Amino acid sequence: MKYETLLVRQKGPIATVTLNRPQILNAMNKQFFLEFRDLLTWLRGEESIRFVIFTGAGRAFSCGAEFTREAINERYAEKELGNERLWQFFGHDFMHAMENLEQVTIAAINGVAVGAGLCLAMNCDFRIASDDAFIGIPEANLGLFFTWGATPRLCALIGPAKAKELIMTCDNIDAREAMRIGLINQVTDKQDLMNTCHRLAKKIAAKGPMAIRICKKIINAATISRYADLYICEPELVEKVVSSGELDKGIQAFYDKSTPDFFN
Repeated sequence: MKYETLLVRQKGPIATVTLNRPQILNAMNKQFFLEFRDLLTWLRGEESIRFVIFTGAGRAFSCGAEFTREAINERYAEKELGNERLWQFFGHDFMHAMENLEQVTIAAINGVAVGAGLCLAMNCDFRIASDDAFIGIPEANLGLFFTWGATPRLCALIGPAKAKELIMTCDNIDAREAMRIGLINQVTDKQDLMNTCHRLAKKIAAKGPMAIRICKKIINAATISRYADLYICEPELVEKVVSSGELDKGIQAFYDKSTPDFFN
């Protein structure tokens, strides 16, 4: 598989997918999301692959969605992504497809994983981070909440109290703290990150493939049942938040490198 924003390499039953926009910390634009969706469709039917490791090129996993005006305008030029409500429906479908891959998925978090970048990592079955990685959810700084069904997913991983703390404060946490609260499975030396992921895949590969596949489906079903009803209403909530003007203030402050004034 050849893409511009992704590198895909298969060796035996393991595929490694590298987010490949290192010059901007693997920020995600329209092309990335459409290529990633195509990749997920391909993986769905590729039974020779039992494990997928997702990582980032350069010094970051991903800094999240690209928030330049050019990237936003480009996204809205796509009919399927033409407004915030449709963008949310796309995001839900995107997250659901990744979460429900039949392969065992591992996020090799090699640095920054914030916003939408954290969404991708949370969708994986396992998250292994380098010791210099950090996690953050900056959405509230921009006047938005943690969308694409990411808030209930985060609650399922770390509980509601910690989820509120991370989302509402927008504080970054390091890899050790992320492991302590259950967001990360393991922290390792950066040079050993990919080897650690391969060792985990090899350990699981020794188990019954069907048993592992069913285990993933059952655990996902048990967790998803808690937030399935949000799928239909979250796009409407995002549309309302955007119409309030708060997101415009947040994005303008982001461009200006200033603190948004949400009181006036």
